[in-house]
Amino acid sequence: MKKITKSLTVAAITGLMLPPLAQAEIDEIIVTANKREQSIQDVPIAISAFDESALDEMGASSLENVTNFVPGVALFDDRGAGQPTWVIRGVGLADFNSNNTPTAAVYYDEAYMTSNALGGIGLYDVERIEILKGPQGGLYGRNTTGGAIRIASNRPNLEEVEGYVSAGYEARYGGTLVEGAYNAPLSEEMAIRVAMQRSDGGGWQDSLVTAEDDNHGDRDSLAFRGQLLYAPSDELEVLFKADIGRDRSETVLGRANGFYSTDYSFNPCAAIMAGRRDETSCIGLHNLVGDPRLPSDQTANGSVVLANSENNRLDNEWAGYTLRLDRDLGFANLVSISSYLDFDYVQYFDYDGTPLDFVQSEDGVPDSETNIEQWSQELRLISSNDGPVTWLAGASFASDTNSTRGSASVKGLADIGFTEITAIETVYEQKTDTWAVYGQVGYDITDTVNINGSVRYTDEDREIDYVSKIALADGVLFPLGDIQGFTTSLESNWSGHLGMDWRLNDDTLLYAKFSRGFKSGGFFAGFTDNNDTLTPYKEEVNDAYEIGLKSNPSDNLQINAALFFYDYQDAQGKISTPSAASPSGYLTALGTLGDAEHTGFELDALWAPSELPGFSVQLAGSWLEAEISESDEISFDQLGMPYSLEGIDRDFSPKSSYSIVMRQDKEISGGLLGSAALVYSWRDDLAARSTQLSDTDYGLLGQEGYGILNLRIAVSNESAGWELSVVGENITDEIYTIRATGDDTGSYMDMMGMPATWTFNAQLSF
Repeated sequence: MKKITKSLTVAAITGLMLPPLAQAEIDEIIVTANKREQSIQDVPIAISAFDESALDEMGASSLENVTNFVPGVALFDDRGAGQPTWVIRGVGLADFNSNNTPTAAVYYDEAYMTSNALGGIGLYDVERIEILKGPQGGLYGRNTTGGAIRIASNRPNLEEVEGYVSAGYEARYGGTLVEGAYNAPLSEEMAIRVAMQRSDGGGWQDSLVTAEDDNHGDRDSLAFRGQLLYAPSDELEVLFKADIGRDRSETVLGRANGFYSTDYSFNPCAAIMAGRRDETSCIGLHNLVGDPRLPSDQTANGSVVLANSENNRLDNEWAGYTLRLDRDLGFANLVSISSYLDFDYVQYFDYDGTPLDFVQSEDGVPDSETNIEQWSQELRLISSNDGPVTWLAGASFASDTNSTRGSASVKGLADIGFTEITAIETVYEQKTDTWAVYGQVGYDITDTVNINGSVRYTDEDREIDYVSKIALADGVLFPLGDIQGFTTSLESNWSGHLGMDWRLNDDTLLYAKFSRGFKSGGFFAGFTDNNDTLTPYKEEVNDAYEIGLKSNPSDNLQINAALFFYDYQDAQGKISTPSAASPSGYLTALGTLGDAEHTGFELDALWAPSELPGFSVQLAGSWLEAEISESDEISFDQLGMPYSLEGIDRDFSPKSSYSIVMRQDKEISGGLLGSAALVYSWRDDLAARSTQLSDTDYGLLGQEGYGILNLRIAVSNESAGWELSVVGENITDEIYTIRATGDDTGSYMDMMGMPATWTFNAQLSF
């Protein structure tokens, strides 16, 4: 807290040294959460929205960066990068397999992303990000039990030639980021916009396996976007968009954790049994087979680790196309959205995080090689009248195919008494076809009271062909799991909401609603020796009750609040089951945990006092209780002891989280504008003791809370179009864990967050 207080003081002094700007009122934010343009204060949904300038202040160069600054939201990524999954209000799927759909749907320019592997697309030339909290089953349909994330790119405009180019250099680790955009009218009816982003370097980790400094963690991504707008009349608009890109970045190396006693037996160390980590009295599985390098040789922040730097990287490529048509029919607007995406997801990964090759990608062969091909078509009509009745009706059709080959080598186990396994392999193809019809209607009972509702019927069929194989010491592959034509279909086809909004006055909106959302069922597609783990698991259903307030008591103050309760049925998650093929005797698989209850409260306040011209502060906080309320399921801890899941809290559901954003804008002289923004985000334990089966599990897999402090200072000249800025991320050098995990063979590791960085940016707009 001393460091935070000092930073706050420095930022305040930096702002007060500059002469003041004229006071501005709180800006109105326009969102399209209801698939029509509305002020965010008029939408009866809990929403967090960020424009380009807000993303710059947070230092958010990718979608997963945004989660650090939204209370009630966390990010699950089992491998440290590559498959980010949003967890909103405790609702999220903790799975690393790309065939499973996330519980918070991600829409990129209104095209639905079918897999969590698609969530790592970079952010550049973005107009706005909207995070919708709570089930969105009416307008957004499947896989929205937690909410929806909407990414809106800057569109072409017909008015002027404009654009920007920017370059950033990260001083501590040498990373670079270059991006730009160019908009040009081709005629009175046509315009184009092209944009790109290139990210390189920035590696911050060193492996003790090699003598040289590895600089592991280098980014290597390149993305292009092109858009063509054709608007021959006020009644018709056609927008075509193409995206291509690749990502060959190195992903985070795990920091190995000790589990075994220093007497070099197979007994767990006393500290882990008591629920705490202690590297002075605990060693790793690699030490039991003679490797002398200890977990204590690593640095606490993960900048120096035992893991081999040859692994942990991506080799992704994608190409996507979207065609949008808007037609004004007078009584309504007709919107057609056609999209296609071909995404190759390739990842190399070291599962054990040790110097030895216990469980990792085979030499020259990816751990996971996936092709995701998806297309969709949506049609909707949006009423043009302002009331008393407004309506929306639509239909959608979609299909996607996930073809995956996963493989890994498992070595060194014969030295510690296990049967030698030289390779494991999983191959599957999963196909999903879905269609839906939906509608929403609102009716003004009076000038101040509106009732509204939405309903959607969804039909979805999913099929998988699956083979899992294992090679023992003689190198012969033996089939284990073997499924042909395994299918599952939705049983809960209806979703939607029913709500009432009451406008107390022009500045205050109260709302109450019931909503239902569902997440598709599916199949566990990881390695297995037991076909029972491949039994289709059901879709999960979230019945949510929420009351909320949106208020602007004055031109300088905005207060929003929401209280919610979730009645969660058939929640999906990880269960540890006995497995003869796993050296540990147990395998973590995906299944139905049971029913859950989530209760929470959120508050968001923005204040721009007239007494302090150019200054604003935004406070946002969340409190959450989420637990498995009813369950017949039994899971096994890391010692093989059975436990009931009933009463266990859900992980990645921090009890409390909050963020503070302080900003000061002031004129310097000669047309120069200075600005300083300080952003602090805190979240409670992501994997608390109450989320674990036993003290031992908490000692190995627990994750404590952490706070991140970012600072941005900029000087700009609006008339000349340039800006110079410096951005500090995690400037207090907080040591924090983004994921604690194990490999099911007896090794454990933490994926660590990045230390402090300082990036110098220059941007020219025209």
